[in-house]
Amino acid sequence: MAISNNLENYIEVVYELCLEHKHAHTKSIAEKMNVKMSSAAEAIANLSSAGLVNYSIRKPVTLTEKGRLIAEHLQKKHRILEKFFTAIGCDSELAERTACKVEHIIDDKVADLIEKHLKKLAGSDK
Repeated sequence: MAISNNLENYIEVVYELCLEHKHAHTKSIAEKMNVKMSSAAEAIANLSSAGLVNYSIRKPVTLTEKGRLIAEHLQKKHRILEKFFTAIGCDSELAERTACKVEHIIDDKVADLIEKHLKKLAGSDK
């Protein structure tokens, strides 16, 4: 099932909050996303319906295994892209901002090729 870029952003925020606090609350998700509580609650409910988060009203939000895998995959693509944009001369803020947008649309194969190219540039074929 394909999910929207917006919902992928929510998955990432839940992932980051869970790494920090072992769970997330709708309020903290809304604050981090800079959206209204109702918008965050609707997005989390959609992710719950898709089997990507564990969510009940007035309970903390956690990622399911499937949600965690998606979040980790997005984080990996983000790191690769951020390194790439930095390597071509972007300042760290621009590299971060651009990676955040591109990670949702770049094909996995292209991200893998960029990663291999970066490793070659670093003198490593690992």
